[in-house]
Amino acid sequence: MASTALSELRLLAKPLMRNVMLRIHPDFYANEPVIRQKNQDSVQRLQELMRPLFEDMNSAHSRAELSAAFQAKITSKPIEVGFRENGDSDLSSVVFSFNKARTPGLPQLQAQRTADLLSLCSSLKIQINPSTLDDIKAAVHAMGAGSQKPVTLEAAMVDSAVSRFQAAREREAKANRERRQASTSDIKEELTRHLRQQQYFVKGARDAGPMQMRLNRDNVYFAPNVPPSSYARILAHIDSKLPLLEYSSWSNLPVMVVSSLESALKGDKPKYPGFVMMPATIRNIQ
Repeated sequence: MASTALSELRLLAKPLMRNVMLRIHPDFYANEPVIRQKNQDSVQRLQELMRPLFEDMNSAHSRAELSAAFQAKITSKPIEVGFRENGDSDLSSVVFSFNKARTPGLPQLQAQRTADLLSLCSSLKIQINPSTLDDIKAAVHAMGAGSQKPVTLEAAMVDSAVSRFQAAREREAKANRERRQASTSDIKEELTRHLRQQQYFVKGARDAGPMQMRLNRDNVYFAPNVPPSSYARILAHIDSKLPLLEYSSWSNLPVMVVSSLESALKGDKPKYPGFVMMPATIRNIQ
């Protein structure tokens, strides 16, 4: 009964897979190399993901692909495709995540991939006949008949939707982190530029005397773990200690401000060869 139901399910699902390929196959985007390459990579992964549904997984290699570890690996990243509804329409883009949930057996995995295929058709604006959808539901249900774990397309569709929502939130969180990192980097570069451009002059007329020694800002760099909010304070403190540090003897060398002298070492070798190491912690400058 289960094998008959699976055969029926494959007959129903194959036209849907063919329609997906007609929408995204890289050969249809020969004049758009970026989209072609993106779709080619995604089609290869899509075929791999759909193997449990369309192929008999009887060989040792195929059974290995049914392992939870392998399924987790191939569903870890979404597929991304460009497509047109017809030859004259504007190019659309879809990022689609497959269900990452672990399944107790092959029938459940096949139902899961069927639900993913239906959801992908919806994302690609491929129409599915309601009677075809009813037949797919019946085939999936019959496929799990007699199994201790019931198999229904409705449950698989819910799991697929939840998985895609979670994946979308993960992508959003990643994009936000990257924006924050880029913003922090921009602020850090701007602050460094501003500090290097600062000008220093002799004190006021009543305090006139020899010009105070100042660190050459053009030769100063900061290690990544030194917070930008402390740049100005660190530079001012180093300026005040330059005579004690005998700055005139190494003023032509680049300076790397590090969080500590220990952090400037990688094993017994310096992380920044060629630089004068200057600790950011004030107490380390006597």
